[in-house]
Amino acid sequence: MRYLIVFILLGSFVVTVGQQAPLSSQYMMNRLSINPAYAGELGFNSVSISYRKQWVGMEGAPTTQNISIHGPVSKGKIGLGIMVFRDVIGVSRENNISAFFAYKIQKKKDEVLSFGIAASAVFSNNQWSQIITSDPNDEAFSNNSPQYIFPDFSAGFYYKNNNYNIGFSIPNFLQHKLDASSSGYSIINDFSQYNYLLETGLIIKSNHIIIKPSLLSRYLPNSSFQVDINCIVDLYNKLGLGVSYRTQDAIVGMIQFHINNQMILGYSYDHTISDLQQYNNGSHELFLRYDFLYKIKAIDPRFF
Repeated sequence: MRYLIVFILLGSFVVTVGQQAPLSSQYMMNRLSINPAYAGELGFNSVSISYRKQWVGMEGAPTTQNISIHGPVSKGKIGLGIMVFRDVIGVSRENNISAFFAYKIQKKKDEVLSFGIAASAVFSNNQWSQIITSDPNDEAFSNNSPQYIFPDFSAGFYYKNNNYNIGFSIPNFLQHKLDASSSGYSIINDFSQYNYLLETGLIIKSNHIIIKPSLLSRYLPNSSFQVDINCIVDLYNKLGLGVSYRTQDAIVGMIQFHINNQMILGYSYDHTISDLQQYNNGSHELFLRYDFLYKIKAIDPRFF
C-alpha cells in the first residue's frame, strides 16, 4: 500500500509527533518504558531488549526496537537507567536516547513510593526519497531531510507493596512539530498534547500459581482514550500465559518462558479488531530480559 506512506507523510505536516510513547503489549515486563519512576525498582540491575512489528502486511506500519538497562544505587534509595529505542513509521525515522533518575521512599517494610524523571535526546529525519510519486523527478521528494536533534522530558511516580502497584506518568513533555513551510521542527509545550498514562496491577498468589491482572490507560486530550486490560498467569515460575484487550484496537495473546532464574523470553501477538483489520495480519512483539540477581533489601521483584 504505497499510498499509506503518502498518507502518513501528509499527516506529519499538520500533526505533532513525539507526544506518544511507542506501543508495547508487554510493557509490564519492563515498566521503565512507560514510567521513569520504575528505574531500579527490581532491586537489581536488569537489561531488556524488545522488538515490535506492528500491523504486518501494511506498508509503512510502525516498527520499534528498544534496549534498556536500569538498577538501584545508594542501598536502593536511587534508581538509574538508560534506554535507547528506534521507531520507524512510514518514511519517518526516530532514535531516542533517555537517561532515568528515580528517588524511592521506603514507607514500610513492604511499601515503596518512587518519583522519577527522564531526559531524552531525540534524533529524527524523514526518508523522502522512499516516496513513490507520479513524477520520478519531483525535487520535493528527491532528497532526504537532515537529521534534527531535539530534547524531551518525562516524569512519573508509583506506589507498590507486595500485592498491589499503581503508577502515573507523562512520557513526553515536549512536542515536536514538523513545519513544511520552514526548515525543520519547532518545539512546543502544550498541555492539550500531553499523553497521560495510569497503570495499576494486582498480585494473587495460590500455591505455585501467580495471577497478575493489570490495567494501563492512555489519555491524550482532544484525541483519544485507550485502555489495556491484561491478565498473566505464572505457572511454577516457569511459564507465563496471558491475554489482553486493548480498547478499539486489538486482542492480545502473550506467552513468557522463564528460561532460568535470571532470563525471561516473551512473545505476544496482537489481533487487530479496529477498522485496520482488513489491511494487516496483526502485530508481533518479542521481548528478552536478563536480571543480575544480586539482591538488596527490597520488595520481591518477581511479583511485579
